Amino acid sequence: MSTEPARDPGSREPGTRSAWVTALKGGALLALLAVTVWYLIGHELPTVDEIRSFVEDFGAWGPLVFAAVFVLVAATPVPVTIMAVSGGFLFGMAQGSVVGVVATTLGAWLGYWLARFLGRDALYRLAGNRVEVVERKLVGKGFLTVLVLRPVVPNWTLSYGAGLVRIPQRDYLGATLLGGMPGQVSFAAVGAFTSRPSWPALAVVAASWAVVVVVGVLAWRRSRQDPGHDSRRAPDADGVGSTE
Repeated sequence: MSTEPARDPGSREPGTRSAWVTALKGGALLALLAVTVWYLIGHELPTVDEIRSFVEDFGAWGPLVFAAVFVLVAATPVPVTIMAVSGGFLFGMAQGSVVGVVATTLGAWLGYWLARFLGRDALYRLAGNRVEVVERKLVGKGFLTVLVLRPVVPNWTLSYGAGLVRIPQRDYLGATLLGGMPGQVSFAAVGAFTSRPSWPALAVVAASWAVVVVVGVLAWRRSRQDPGHDSRRAPDADGVGSTE
């Protein structure tokens, strides 16, 4: 059984495109990150009240505009926390949770493909062998890896990294949705509690983060197991068991 990551049908080998195309695409990704960093350094993030005024200006289209902006924010290094809390503040805990989960998943998917399309060839030209080593280690472990890292690693870092090392899209999306759901529900509950204080909102926050901890611990323990490994008997090149 091959340990090589599955390749997309019809795709070129990474790093085989012309140097100028690779440089142009890699430069575009770096420019996107640079603009985001410039914004974060030179500007303050909007407050919940400012976001509410912005959404209200669009009238009936406000929720849709909010969701679209949320997706774009989730695809960049801009922290999504303020958007998630604002969703609960504006729309209530239930609707805010749905908007947060959907928007962060779509934004993470967009970030995944931005990094995969723009940065992967450049990464292979710079560190091809090391990237291949990482990809081989992640074969069959993409889902658990993302699930373990999702609650503790910034959304954009994980989405860009998963795209660059080509974690399978299905594994990435499934783990992103499952791993991000408790956090988004809790942020929406915080926003809902801010606008309409209630004990149920506080209970949801506590329960959501308890789920984050439990899922993270279970996934981490599962990721430490290697079902295909037998420490007592490893086959050598001739297929004969080795006792070393």
